[in-house]
Amino acid sequence: MNTKPVKKINIVYLLLVIAAPIAVIALGGLIGYYFFRDGGIGAVVCFMGPTIVSVAWWIVGPIAIWNQQKKQMMKQLDSQGFNRNQTFYGSNQTVAVDIRQGKVALLLFWNPFEQYVLPASRITKAWTEDGAGGAGFMRGTSRVGFLFLIDGVKVRVNTFTSNQRWRMDDPKILEAISKADMMVQVLGAARQASGG
Repeated sequence: MNTKPVKKINIVYLLLVIAAPIAVIALGGLIGYYFFRDGGIGAVVCFMGPTIVSVAWWIVGPIAIWNQQKKQMMKQLDSQGFNRNQTFYGSNQTVAVDIRQGKVALLLFWNPFEQYVLPASRITKAWTEDGAGGAGFMRGTSRVGFLFLIDGVKVRVNTFTSNQRWRMDDPKILEAISKADMMVQVLGAARQASGG
């Protein structure tokens, strides 16, 4: 079990994901400028090569790391005897709950190398947020999820997201609310089991 407080973002990792490719592009540009001033294939390679590699990294790199860390976390939990009564794979968070032992395992997208296994008693509040807005026939939502406070840090796990507003009585929204409600109940049960 971790005793460290939950940290949603690893600044070093965030900077490496964002800034390192920018530095590679700048370095390629400098090499192209100083060594291939007359242009030609060398200049094209120096300018385009790092740009293509960096864009590919931004698109694929963090997601590949995230997926690998999720798999590794599940293997570690299973080997440690963590009974995953409920696991929710969000786009930016993974939450696994062991109700009997009163534990919560947490993996966050921007801090993927820190896997938290915490007593559920450290959760002070858990709730569903349906994101409803608007009035009358315009009432709807574009995001549904469950939230919880652990160590004073608010963790939001989306059960539904969209770039457009959906009606509140749409089956997808109702299913997302149901999933969020279920996770809140599971977190509450684990919290009770851990004496919280």
